[in-house]
Amino acid sequence: MTDSSPPSDERAVTVVEEANSTVAAVEAYRFEMEMHVTASDGEQSRTVRVDGDGAVNVSAKRMQATTRMQDQTIESYVDGYKAYQGCQDPWGGYAVENVSRSDPWATATPLHRQLLLFERSNVYWRGNETLDGNRTVLVTASPSAETIESLMDRRQAGDMDLNRASLENATARLWVNPSTNRPVQSELKIEISQRGATATATITVQYSEYGDPTAISIPPEVYDDPHELGCPGAS
Repeated sequence: MTDSSPPSDERAVTVVEEANSTVAAVEAYRFEMEMHVTASDGEQSRTVRVDGDGAVNVSAKRMQATTRMQDQTIESYVDGYKAYQGCQDPWGGYAVENVSRSDPWATATPLHRQLLLFERSNVYWRGNETLDGNRTVLVTASPSAETIESLMDRRQAGDMDLNRASLENATARLWVNPSTNRPVQSELKIEISQRGATATATITVQYSEYGDPTAISIPPEVYDDPHELGCPGAS
């Protein structure tokens, strides 16, 4: 997928810049996530639904997230510059990986990643839109495969390797409260093809409780001999 999109709309650029400036001062927030993936090989089609929620405390450099898919529930945590993901039975325990120190810590969290996606893409103004009964401003973007790959969170969005697949189309949307300049919701829709199979993934995240006191407790067992090479049995 080559980037042939038209230049950014200045009104959209302003919305993203103001949202970035506002979010830079946010110390905590909560989020809820839904993802739908529909895959087809031309003969069979399968749909998977994933949902989750979590909390971020930027000042404490801590994040907690719960992800649910079918009969599985996975807990994940970020504590400073270490990220821990729960492993499925029968292995149990947690896999650990480093969080990059070359970027601000907050960019490891869902909201800041979404804003980076818009910051690194051409953006377009779509006017006012009512969301859950509240007025918002909607901006859109068509991010490149490289941008999406660099910002994708494997711990929550699954292992969608865009390097080995062909990104046919990607559309991102961001709803911002015009009174506070805080993002209310983001959506990323990806269409990919690989060896005759196609898949469409739609990831929607809602953001709330900005600045509310958010104490994130991490269970002691998270630190007990974590799997350094990832969860056993993971592909």
